[in-house]
Amino acid sequence: MATNGNGNSHPTDRLMAVAGQMAKTGMRGNEMGVAAAQTIGYRTAMMAAAMSNPIDFANPEFIRMGSEKVEAAVEAFHAVATGIGEFGQAWFTMVTKQTQAAAVTIGGLATCKNPVEIVDVQQRLLADAMDAGIHANLRLIEATAALTAASLMPAYRKVRANARRLARAQG
Repeated sequence: MATNGNGNSHPTDRLMAVAGQMAKTGMRGNEMGVAAAQTIGYRTAMMAAAMSNPIDFANPEFIRMGSEKVEAAVEAFHAVATGIGEFGQAWFTMVTKQTQAAAVTIGGLATCKNPVEIVDVQQRLLADAMDAGIHANLRLIEATAALTAASLMPAYRKVRANARRLARAQG
């Protein structure tokens, strides 16, 4: 991956990586929907069959239905709690960069004695703000994408594992 002089990846490369991550997260959401529908079908059939023999309701699968949701929720909460720190830092950095740019501009404009100096301050501000702002905004976008993916993964793993396990059990 190409880097600029500061060791940061080129913004285009970073945006492409985020786009790839978001596409993967979207695909996982779709896969999760299909797997959930399969799991619901298998479990509904199991429940219907158990209606004729109440002892069949002791099937561990019926207990698993509740416990796995709690487990996935706890894992997702942990992932979000962990990721929210990075998201908060990225947001704070973005706001700080914007505030610093405004302060530099106001301070620079206050010292200008003629229109040429005003243009010079504006050009420096634009160059500095573009570099710092792009990277701060990209960091926020990356943190958002990571948080989204991390929050989905526990449920994704559970639902996909259920569909595979139940499909094998059904034959």
